[in-house]
Amino acid sequence: MQNHVAPNDWEKVFTMSEFKGQPLLSIIVPVYNNAKTLPALMQQLRLVTAVEVIFIDDGSTDRSLDVIRHQLKLFEDGRLIVAQHGGAASARNQGIAVAKGMYLAFVDADDEVNGVMLNKIIKTHLIDQQLQIDLVLFVTNGQAHDMLLNATSRFQLMQVLLKLPVLTSYEGVGPEPFNKFYRTQLIRGANLMFNESLHMGEDMLFNVATCQKATDVRFVPAIYYQYLPTAQSTTRRLSFDIVANSQCFLEALRPIVPVALSDAKVADTVVMDSRRLCRQPGGWLNMPRLIQMTRQYQSDASSLPWRKRVLFWVLNKLL
Repeated sequence: MQNHVAPNDWEKVFTMSEFKGQPLLSIIVPVYNNAKTLPALMQQLRLVTAVEVIFIDDGSTDRSLDVIRHQLKLFEDGRLIVAQHGGAASARNQGIAVAKGMYLAFVDADDEVNGVMLNKIIKTHLIDQQLQIDLVLFVTNGQAHDMLLNATSRFQLMQVLLKLPVLTSYEGVGPEPFNKFYRTQLIRGANLMFNESLHMGEDMLFNVATCQKATDVRFVPAIYYQYLPTAQSTTRRLSFDIVANSQCFLEALRPIVPVALSDAKVADTVVMDSRRLCRQPGGWLNMPRLIQMTRQYQSDASSLPWRKRVLFWVLNKLL
């Protein structure tokens, strides 16, 4: 049996045979035309020990590859995968396939990471592998604690990941893949992957599917990641078929969540997509198509905030 290792015994970990050749954490970084932001990110990631960092260049047309190759030699354990452009989901899946770490973390190349804080988190929360935590979630309040998911807590956590209203203490937890550590054995054992058919919602699906499979969750009140929205990111633009994307999303979601959550998410999708269509050139013309698509599914807006309930009612009455 593996002995407990206290944080101040960190140096001893690397002499223990069970840690040789296997990083505690694999940090997966999809890259697409991020030459300007990569230097600062890579500088912070170099501060982190006991990890491997996997950069997946997703067909960049700027100097991203040159930047990575120039700095990669400074990493303790850094890898580069050069891929054809397939989107962030494809890049993350390639990273999952080759990762050697006990846990997985995802970082976008245009965001910021606090390397010192991440190092401290790894030392404090990933040393004791005896616990076999499936999922580490970073929150903005409370104390660090572990939770054995039961039907109620799993339902509530899924509500949070689906961005549905719920009163919980999971402040700071969202549907994004960052600010989370995933146990590699769980992800691979359940064959969990990011849905490459989606332009939006693939992160939410991945996290809900992980929540369905996870048993032990650790909540850590620490933030090492800063999300920076950028206009140039192709994954954050609305230049795709919003209605078709949502139909694909709902078809994938329904088998993995309770009926009550599926019904609520259908109603929420109608409201959110109506707003997205209004921001897309000519998108309002697809409003009837959106309503027709979502009427294929049972929906329930009763748990949504009142503004969303009103809009849901109006859309269904007018279209």
